Amino acid sequence: MNYWHMNLHPTDEQRTDDDIRKIVLSRTIGMGIWNRGSVIDPQITDFQNRVQIGDIVAVLNGQNPIALVEVIGDWYEFDYDNNSIIWFPLRRAVKILCIKEDNDYIASLSPFPMRTKTLTISSDKNTDTYKYIDAWYKHCKDKA
Repeated sequence: MNYWHMNLHPTDEQRTDDDIRKIVLSRTIGMGIWNRGSVIDPQITDFQNRVQIGDIVAVLNGQNPIALVEVIGDWYEFDYDNNSIIWFPLRRAVKILCIKEDNDYIASLSPFPMRTKTLTISSDKNTDTYKYIDAWYKHCKDKA
């Protein structure tokens, strides 16, 4: 099991915390498709190949924690509807472990320790990001 953190909004627009929460409530996480020069961005190949079933993902809006989810499905591509709040074509099914609610543990969390790209692995147990996700995950497991 690996820890990851990701933002669920396109880089060219901001979404509200409530928008991100609605996306997570669809039991889906995902991302767009873009190139870096002539190659596909490594975050996309990470999402497709390195993220595994059973991995834990901290879903953020910028540095605001929104939800902690467990990946339960392989990636797939979806033709999305431009009118849907779920804007991304690359998707994975997830199980919600904790989601931001009023007076919830997540609301008491400090901002995430770093600005995150769309998708970043957190594998070094000595970093603030790993400790943050690990404490959040342990809280969610104890709550279940």
